[in-house]
Amino acid sequence: METLTICPTSTATILACQQISKTFKENIYELSILRKEWDLEFATSLTVWIDDTIDKHYADNLDVLEDERYREWHEIMVEGLQHLKVLRASLKVDFKKDKAFLKEFFQTTGYTDYFSDAKNGDHISLFKFLKTFAANLNESVRQKISEKGTPDVLFDKILVCANRVSKFEDCFVALEVEAELDNYGKNEVAQIYETIQDVCRIAIAYYQFDPKMRCKFNYYKVMVNL
Repeated sequence: METLTICPTSTATILACQQISKTFKENIYELSILRKEWDLEFATSLTVWIDDTIDKHYADNLDVLEDERYREWHEIMVEGLQHLKVLRASLKVDFKKDKAFLKEFFQTTGYTDYFSDAKNGDHISLFKFLKTFAANLNESVRQKISEKGTPDVLFDKILVCANRVSKFEDCFVALEVEAELDNYGKNEVAQIYETIQDVCRIAIAYYQFDPKMRCKFNYYKVMVNL
């Protein structure tokens, strides 16, 4: 398995976590009303934890974001989410009177489990979304949708993204499954990611009507500006 510290997904994740933790700390007095444990001490310790992890495990790999492989990964994920969003919107128009079909399709292809987190910037959820979609899409359902007006090429675009992102699977697995992490550094990254993702979920909900602040807690938006 590729070492996590040289995976572009890992480096981008830890740097995005660092930026989000700083935003969290800067706004902790406002956000502290949302969770009992959210106070200045918690925010400070989170920031220190991430900074220390970067110093220990990533000091020699921060230039990976300039690498072509990172740009390829980012491009795939952005395109994949865009195509999945367009398909969802099209389905809601074409099958608005067939709620049972929509429910079954969304459950089978991963929309139910992964769409919400994916659109809020969780790239692990988007990775799993693409893989689930590709594995569970069947030809008869695809034809039924196309006959209603959705261009069949849209499915091809999603499947291409799912296939291309497979080359980064080791990185995603290492970030998500602690049982498969083979050293303390990887375990730290997995724990940090989980903690920051929890912060993002709550902060994004709180800043529902503040687009600027929502963007600061969205992994995608933060990564784009790294």
